[in-house]
Amino acid sequence: MFLKADGTEVWLKGSERFPYLAMSGVIETPDDYAKIRPRLLRAYDLLYGIASDDAFLVHKLEGYGALVFCARLDKSCALLLLGKVHRRGEMEEPRAILETLVEVIGNSIDGIGLQAGANIRLDVVQAELAMHAG
Repeated sequence: MFLKADGTEVWLKGSERFPYLAMSGVIETPDDYAKIRPRLLRAYDLLYGIASDDAFLVHKLEGYGALVFCARLDKSCALLLLGKVHRRGEMEEPRAILETLVEVIGNSIDGIGLQAGANIRLDVVQAELAMHAG
């Protein structure tokens, strides 16, 4: 079992401590997850063994980062920012990397919602630490 510091299950699991940014919420649709899951599988690669439930690779980011969409049977979901995101050029404004990241996240959420046939509502953004509970 993989736990957060407060004892609850993590979305992401790994063999050692691994920080990530989680944007969590719900999939809003009358459809149950059994109908949503095949739609997501047609659009995204399923990542095995890294999350407490389903994890789909949504977008590889410039640098060594990725956006991963996780979903559970109860239709709770999270978009995870993994790894590092690098700036493209030295001449960019300091906030350019954040503006680009916000745009990529927004476009990714819109795309996931379109593929799932549902509204994806994210309510919480927080840093998490995946760790093996032993």
